[in-house]
Amino acid sequence: MGRTGVITPVADLEPVECSGVTIQRATLHNFDEIERLGIKIGDRVVLERAGEVIPKIIKVVDSVRSGKEKVFNIPRNCPACNSEIVKEKEEEVAYRCVNPWCPAQMEKGLTHFAGRSCMDIEGLGEAIVRQLIEKELVRDFADVYYLKKEQLLKLEFFKDKKADNLLLAIKKSKTRPLDRLIYGLGIRHVGEKAAYVLAQRFKSLDKIALLEKEDLDAVYEVGPAISGSLTAFFTQEPVKKLIKKLKEAGVNIKEDEEGLLYMPLAGKTLVFTGGLEFLSRRQAEDLARKAGGSPASAVSKNTDFLVAGKNPGSKYDQALKLGVKIITEKEFSRLIIPL
Repeated sequence: MGRTGVITPVADLEPVECSGVTIQRATLHNFDEIERLGIKIGDRVVLERAGEVIPKIIKVVDSVRSGKEKVFNIPRNCPACNSEIVKEKEEEVAYRCVNPWCPAQMEKGLTHFAGRSCMDIEGLGEAIVRQLIEKELVRDFADVYYLKKEQLLKLEFFKDKKADNLLLAIKKSKTRPLDRLIYGLGIRHVGEKAAYVLAQRFKSLDKIALLEKEDLDAVYEVGPAISGSLTAFFTQEPVKKLIKKLKEAGVNIKEDEEGLLYMPLAGKTLVFTGGLEFLSRRQAEDLARKAGGSPASAVSKNTDFLVAGKNPGSKYDQALKLGVKIITEKEFSRLIIPL
């Protein structure tokens, strides 16, 4: 199960060699795929490794069926929490668990929330998240901010220093920019770019939570899928409680407006390459956005600046070829910080 509740069926196989690797499981993608292939429990199937990596069933060998094979029935309930699973739209292939705090969803969701592109809680990886959920120390994302040292010391492989370091990382994460929090909440269809647009436009999670779909539809960068997801998400009672707990824990839910009048990179597109000396890539991109710029992942004729660090890659050659202005990290700093 993924962090948005999508349930992906997986086939358990008798061990078989494929491209030099022993395979015991293969993805079935979705329940429609099971029906399309006509797969039954006990079938013999043909397997391939897509791109020499992911095992995939491509067809059933129905000529060897014995008659003992069983029809697979789509489950009505989530295997993790027993909540109802549904197709939100008839044209969709995905079935989802409707319980936003399903333990299986929480494991993926909290790992995402704590990740580098979100709240960046160093040390809070998947293995620790799994322990926290299994021991019922966290039931939602906000519970992370209420963890005590004595609770962490009961977890596997935790000693004083590791517990102290994790608690410090959790404390530091409270001051992350609003867009990182919005992205971390794992709202369906809301990626990093949409989260940034929402934070810059509305400046407060409280304000975003109260917006009607019509208000969101009026934002150029927000389409109907995003606006529908946002309104559905924030009207849930567990989400309202979550936001209240985050605020009470001291987590930043507002966009820092300091310096927003100074926008030296307004309308400019930047690409970063190589290792930066003073900033992480994420920090540099955040600073560029606050200065009005738009960080991009690839160099094109529309790129205004390439910020080159140590050992730049192929982006550097592409910038030279296209005549893009190349600047150093120090020159980038002078651009965004007024003298």
